[in-house]
Amino acid sequence: MTNFSRRQFLKQFGAFSAGFFTVRNVFPSFNLPETAAPFEFLVVGDSLIFGQGLQEEHKFYFLVKEWLEKEFFAGKRMVNLKTKAHSGATITLHDDEAEVLRKANKPENTFYNPELSTGFPSIWAQLDSARAEYQNPHAVNLVMLTGSIADIAVGNILNIFGSQKNFREQVPKYCFEKMFELLEHSAEIFPNALIAVVGYYPMVSKKSATQKVFNAILELYEFPRMTKPLLNNPLTKPILKIIRQKIINRSKFWAENSALELQKAVDRLNSKLGRRQAIFIKSPITEENCFGTKKSLLWGMAKKGRSEDEIYDQRSAACRRELADLTKNNEVDYSMRFCELAGIGHPNIEGSKTYAEAIKARLAPIFQNRTS
Repeated sequence: MTNFSRRQFLKQFGAFSAGFFTVRNVFPSFNLPETAAPFEFLVVGDSLIFGQGLQEEHKFYFLVKEWLEKEFFAGKRMVNLKTKAHSGATITLHDDEAEVLRKANKPENTFYNPELSTGFPSIWAQLDSARAEYQNPHAVNLVMLTGSIADIAVGNILNIFGSQKNFREQVPKYCFEKMFELLEHSAEIFPNALIAVVGYYPMVSKKSATQKVFNAILELYEFPRMTKPLLNNPLTKPILKIIRQKIINRSKFWAENSALELQKAVDRLNSKLGRRQAIFIKSPITEENCFGTKKSLLWGMAKKGRSEDEIYDQRSAACRRELADLTKNNEVDYSMRFCELAGIGHPNIEGSKTYAEAIKARLAPIFQNRTS
């Protein structure tokens, strides 16, 4: 073991302290300019920030918009909300979905019903699409986004038969490397905006009921309802417990490490710019209230193969109508059942409120110069 002298300790502690206070000075508070102009608020990202399964008035970006306009600005400044987020959006377009668009002879910025899980338009393309619509991109005040989970895919995160090594490598690749590139792009085209990156939560935990977890899985993979008692019963419980624990371990790794890597991406951007332009907002949903828990803040399964979310019927109709267009003349198979049940595992009405409160708590002290 290397000896570490008192002098070395004091020297390194002093360097750390100096660096810490320098960073605090380099990244001063992000102040809003004194103006009566509308506050421009842009939302981009995947199903989490889009609010899968929620009516518009229950989505957490809408709750934040209402708070800004009615409470923070007290009605003295209007908030213009622009939303480009949709379910399934990846940070950049992946090759398989680029091929879908090529065969369908459609550009990447083709928007389908946002409840349908497609990688396109990518979050990068969402930013570019929004920029083209702003007369003055420099006037954008807040960009709120999520990104990376669709690149890895929830199915891969929870797949206990998938490569552990590959999974562990994908988290820093997308949550840090690709996210940093996305934040850099966002800061370049919206240089005066605060960029708020919203984090993800554990899907399942030790608090999750085994039966609820596996019933949802069986429904997603279209096992006939009559077979559920044969596959999910007291006799199979020991096996399911082993599988459940492996799922929990992967879910926990995702929640903890995605948060660490997203924070690193934010820190790297701020360090490069020499100012605080981005912040990370950790998910307020924990192992206590994730999927299948007694106090779950996420949508679960309802009766008769339906999901609990508010717009199951509307989404199911959109799936049948629009997936036909996507699967026509190409080889990519979009699962109708996954499309219909896409609300499962996303924040419910209370979960969305909880996210909104966490976001408001982070934004309030940063936007300290209120427009009078």
